[in-house]
Amino acid sequence: MKVIHITPTYFDHASIIGGGERYPTELASWMSKFIDTTLVSFSVQRNCSSQGTLRIETYPVKHLIHGNKINPLCFQYLGSILDANIVHIHNINTLVSDLGCLTASLLGKRVFVTDYGGGGSLVLNRKLPVFRGYRNAFVYSRFGLDFIPVELQKKAILIKGGIDTNKFCPDASLKKEKKILYVGRILPHKGINYLIEAFRLLNHSDYKLRIVGRVYSEQFYQDLQQLADGLAVEFIHDADDSQLLNEYRTAKVTVLPSVHTNCYGNYTPVPELMGFTLLESQACGTPVICTDAGAMHEFVNDSRTGFVVKQNSGEAIATALRQLIRLSPSEYAEYQRRCREWIKPLGWSAVVQKHLDIYQGKVT
Repeated sequence: MKVIHITPTYFDHASIIGGGERYPTELASWMSKFIDTTLVSFSVQRNCSSQGTLRIETYPVKHLIHGNKINPLCFQYLGSILDANIVHIHNINTLVSDLGCLTASLLGKRVFVTDYGGGGSLVLNRKLPVFRGYRNAFVYSRFGLDFIPVELQKKAILIKGGIDTNKFCPDASLKKEKKILYVGRILPHKGINYLIEAFRLLNHSDYKLRIVGRVYSEQFYQDLQQLADGLAVEFIHDADDSQLLNEYRTAKVTVLPSVHTNCYGNYTPVPELMGFTLLESQACGTPVICTDAGAMHEFVNDSRTGFVVKQNSGEAIATALRQLIRLSPSEYAEYQRRCREWIKPLGWSAVVQKHLDIYQGKVT
């Protein structure tokens, strides 16, 4: 069996880095350990490369439809479908997704899709019965199920998780620091302003707040810096994998404070379809706090591996922080143990095997 994953954006230094890029890349990479797998994506030039056992084929794009980076105009990639048995398309609403599904269906391939929200303004599925070509649609949260077309909801399959538990794991030689951690892009819908507000309300001069992530909104970043004035808040924009692991392992708690309506009044219907940060932190044995926005509550065992609090509230985050900080050493150790147990079923090996079973029709 040969599997091809087609994704309109590829997770490298030039991509729009988020869950929609990381998930298909990680899924394909782990799947390649078990079966012949190729990741097909798009860039400025044609390139063939390998990442471990995964083959990566990028096809040149000379035009982005309406300037949208996740809706490239390209036809050359369709030839990669010929030798595949399984075609797994990532993102529903792009032209390359629609063309890929139609072509694969006409060739008698088994076609599947996973969506990540968003998409292009010019697609074919609004005029043509593209969705009939998909055997199943995968979702990785119950929340996300409501955001795919009704026609696909009827044949949707929930497969939660996707975390490298070999990489993200505790290190007993490292001691916990009095540190609160945020990891993610610096964007308004991430709600970091409420975390800084919570840190001010916490009023623990012996603690520090470390914010790790690239800046995607300069205005929001400048506003955060003003909010953090006078506080022990540090911004890190260039953390590599080694430093990120160290941050997770040494933090007392990791917070993901995403919101539907940000501090500027703008609404985002899908702020988090999962929240990789939550999985990574818990896998490292570090409890988490998240808001009730999006799907995040599905990936935290509330009051056992961390806390789910109401969004847009610095006070709610501060209250949860106090609860974790005040735990006795034995109580905190129990949170750490439960974090690691909670994450085990969400590891990539289990996620990949579930996909392979469905590809082969072993699960209906």
